[in-house]
Amino acid sequence: MTYRILQISGTATGGGWFVDQVTELARRGHQVEAVVTGDGPLKDRLETLGIKVHVIPFRGYRPREWWRVWRAHRHLARLIRYGEFDVVHAHLYKTIIVCRTILRGRARPALISQVAGTVHLQSPLLSAIDRATMRWDTTLVASCTDFAETYDHLGARNVRTNFYGCHTDEFAPSDNPSPFREEFSLGISEIGVGMVAHMYPTTLRAFQAVGVKGHETFIDAAAILAERYDDVRFFVVGDEFSGDGSYRRTLQKRAEKLVSTNRLQFLGHRTDMRNVLSGLDILSNPSLSESASYTMIEAALMEKPVVATRVGGLKDTVLDGRTGRLVDPADASQLAEAIGVLIEDANLRREFGRAGRRHVLGLFDIHATVDVLEEIYGDTIDGVRS
Repeated sequence: MTYRILQISGTATGGGWFVDQVTELARRGHQVEAVVTGDGPLKDRLETLGIKVHVIPFRGYRPREWWRVWRAHRHLARLIRYGEFDVVHAHLYKTIIVCRTILRGRARPALISQVAGTVHLQSPLLSAIDRATMRWDTTLVASCTDFAETYDHLGARNVRTNFYGCHTDEFAPSDNPSPFREEFSLGISEIGVGMVAHMYPTTLRAFQAVGVKGHETFIDAAAILAERYDDVRFFVVGDEFSGDGSYRRTLQKRAEKLVSTNRLQFLGHRTDMRNVLSGLDILSNPSLSESASYTMIEAALMEKPVVATRVGGLKDTVLDGRTGRLVDPADASQLAEAIGVLIEDANLRREFGRAGRRHVLGLFDIHATVDVLEEIYGDTIDGVRS
């Protein structure tokens, strides 16, 4: 059975997880169209892969944006209501809320809202909006088991779990580490420890001391480790996803001493992630809120040991003591201790890396995750038709 599917992303950049899901569905014969919020690399990549893309800039909240947003909402509503789709699949919080309001009270098309994160639940207002509108979902898909448990507790109906998959064959442990290590003069006896994540400035009170992705924790852990080990260097890969650069500058100031002694480097956005991951020895994800984390999955595919926080989907991605280590969020001492164990034990790094690859191959391969997604589509549509 094939379906007409409208996949809606709330972004115009990034979104590798979105591309992988959309294109695999199309490869299987489903009629898939995509909505993105603006021109950019996401639209270009989808169109290159043969996907019909609608650019509808429905995001925005400032008064000067209201007229554009109102017109975009009308455009999106017409597409959803009259496009003869079997399924509307919404990703990211703002997209989900918009689609719920458009389809409220309508049985068709079926609305599948896939929750990619729960940062918004830290805001009383955003949480209240989510709770008030989630009854309009036909099915709510949580992108990790932790999120499924959260929404079950909140009273959402018809909650299912499905990970965002990826093309696991694109990352292999045999990739050459030399390009990255030579670029940064990382010696053969030196150990490279990296954090790969966007920087998310936010006004939410819960993330003022430590940001959503935990960059502050990584920097503080790096300072502890730099005092203990002379042959370890640290790399922060990624930049502000949005904002004016002030959050990045705050992080750079926090790491000023490490940067001045060449112990830590900020690399900004990189498009050669295979080279980056291949050249590093240990990967860390100290997020305060996270789904399964593409970076942790890709690192594991390349047999890199990982240290992450015990939050969200990271508990699915990392098996504590078997494929890596899990530590409490916002605890630089714990993070430093866990990384330090791996710095000192090359055999353990190899053991965790090999076990990690086996684990994520079975859980996050795009063919397996889309198998599950097709089952969710079928069950959802059958429920609507009955």
